[in-house]
Amino acid sequence: MSSFEIKKILVPIDFSGTGEKVLKQASVLSKKTKAAITLINVLEGPIGDMGSSKTGVTILNRVKYEGAVMNWAKENMEVYKKILLKNGASRVDYIIEKGSPYKKILETAKKINADLILMGTHGVSGVREFVVGSNTFRVVSEALCPVLSMQKHTKKAGFKEILLPFRDKAHSREKVDYAISIAKIYGATIHILGISYDKAASAVRKIQLEADQIEKIIAKQEVKCTKEVVTGNYAAKMIFSHAKKKRSDLIVIMSDMDKVSITEYIIGPVVQQIINHSSIPVLSIHPNINSENMVGSGDWSFWG
Repeated sequence: MSSFEIKKILVPIDFSGTGEKVLKQASVLSKKTKAAITLINVLEGPIGDMGSSKTGVTILNRVKYEGAVMNWAKENMEVYKKILLKNGASRVDYIIEKGSPYKKILETAKKINADLILMGTHGVSGVREFVVGSNTFRVVSEALCPVLSMQKHTKKAGFKEILLPFRDKAHSREKVDYAISIAKIYGATIHILGISYDKAASAVRKIQLEADQIEKIIAKQEVKCTKEVVTGNYAAKMIFSHAKKKRSDLIVIMSDMDKVSITEYIIGPVVQQIINHSSIPVLSIHPNINSENMVGSGDWSFWG
């Protein structure tokens, strides 16, 4: 099994309602793994773009405004740093950038070689969900390292019940390895959920065999697990329903958004729905397919 080691955690902060939850989750994880935390706050757009000379805003006023905003951000980051250290974080640094939030987050993650990005999401809906999306979803789609996203509804830090949904599609076993590693860190149980769009007995049987195989991999690592196979067309709904049934506090999915067919075009928004609407944290894994990391002889994968 390839081990998922967490040594560096990047935590984007936007001083919103999710900040407290994110900090608590980050401090608990850092305490358990001894990982260093880097906080990043991105000041979006040209700071203090308060209009043209018609508004009476001078260059001097803008410079003063930008300086005030930067100082305010630094003061808040210092407070967050102290909170994390007080709660057991191993090491904490922070960065303040200007520009596009998701671009700066991705650049920084690559620069510091982050093992995990832990960030809050406010969720989006309607046309914006499918056309624009959220900064969190953009980070999830492009980040090379796993992304742990969470909304302000998250009730506690840490994980005890991990939901591992999968469907029949060519992919690697990476998500199983990540789920096992997280389960070991927190002493959690993994709940395997096989999803089949096809209700034919042969299709369901194939998913069941794959669920059995995943169960064996997890059991070999001495991690508790359950398994179930369901059929239907509304994947996100089934995932959320099963998460509620198992009282899951984490969902582990793949972030693969390649739309190589009509099916993939449909699957993309499903992953987006999970990221934007899950009331519990979601760990998204970027796929790294290779022949040596495949499970069994059939083509199969984990959700997305």
